[in-house]
Amino acid sequence: MLRALVLILAGPPWQTPPVEVRQHVQRGYTLSQNGDLKGAEAELRQAITLAPNDPVALAVLGTILSQPPRLEEADIWLERALKLDPGETNTRYNLAFNLFRLDKLDAARTNLERILKQKPDHKEAKSLLAAIGVKTRYDAAFAQYRAGHFSASQALLEQMTREAIRDANVFRLLAWCHHRQNRPDEALAAMRQAIEIAPGDATSYTGAAQLLLAERNFRAASGAVDKALELAPGDAQAWKVKGMVETERGDLKAGLEAFARATKLDPTDPEAWQRLGTAQRLLFRYPEAAATFQQGIASFPGYARLYAAFAELLTDPGSHPDAASEARAVELLRKAVALDASLAAAHYQLGTVLLEEGKAGDALPYLERAASLEPGNSAAHLAVANAYRDLGRVGEQAKALVRYREIERSKSK
Repeated sequence: MLRALVLILAGPPWQTPPVEVRQHVQRGYTLSQNGDLKGAEAELRQAITLAPNDPVALAVLGTILSQPPRLEEADIWLERALKLDPGETNTRYNLAFNLFRLDKLDAARTNLERILKQKPDHKEAKSLLAAIGVKTRYDAAFAQYRAGHFSASQALLEQMTREAIRDANVFRLLAWCHHRQNRPDEALAAMRQAIEIAPGDATSYTGAAQLLLAERNFRAASGAVDKALELAPGDAQAWKVKGMVETERGDLKAGLEAFARATKLDPTDPEAWQRLGTAQRLLFRYPEAAATFQQGIASFPGYARLYAAFAELLTDPGSHPDAASEARAVELLRKAVALDASLAAAHYQLGTVLLEEGKAGDALPYLERAASLEPGNSAAHLAVANAYRDLGRVGEQAKALVRYREIERSKSK
């Protein structure tokens, strides 16, 4: 980016702007090099006020503004500069780079191809065009992953790795594809590849910590997340995973502190709020937990797990539940399963509460759904058997009990 700026400052040979304009541009550039972006912007705007159609001033202002979250604003100035001087390849490259960062890949590609027609040896344009190709294919794999087509996503990613594409994002997503298909060794191997490619990227260490945590390897998970925080002390995701690791290790206080840090660093993450409230509940800080869940639900009304976690608080024996709190819990759990029908725990909670209220007929569909979503959950199968018992369906009760005993026996082996 700085190399492009220097070239832009030279200006087109056919144009001689007023001396005062060029002085503002030069001062703006110097201030930007010293880190004073506000001062630089002020100088460039003065230059443009004096010479609204000076492509150099427009291009330099656009380049100086090319930092999140002002990329789109920067593009406006760069495009104005290009209308006046369409052959300026460095300005066009800066615009293409911004478009790439904004995920406007087709527009970025069009600009890069235009550059390469003018300058076939433009190394930066060639490199960015190749990166767009990788990003396009990665996005296709990510779309398959989001749709739950893990093997299809894996196939696209592995094709990229066979072509010797060394991109940490590719290997991270490949790791999660393996994880979702219950291949822990392959998942960790792919995540290690991501770390090898980008050893300074905390995201890969955070991902490794999550994979290790899923395998109950707490010591290794703790080491991985600590490395992530060493690299990026202000990474909210890493602090959230740190809280998960500490909670699973039994240090609820450290877990709570980590989740609180995560919510401060990124207040827009609903999972961090849910986990913070749950940690507060486990530490018997019921009023704090209730306030956290209420705040979370108000901020993220579409996040089902917050409703389920709040319901768990309301039915916690330590919170001394009464008829009103149990009724509120049922309401929250109904909302949770309506928002996310895949939440096995919410189905189980709701079915259990209804069963305890003597409403076996209402409870049974939720308990059956919980058992279907988590076939290895013996508690869900036992609850199904109890619902059948209350409904007088003896044969079906016996089958559910057989399944419950099979799961329990497999655990003891």
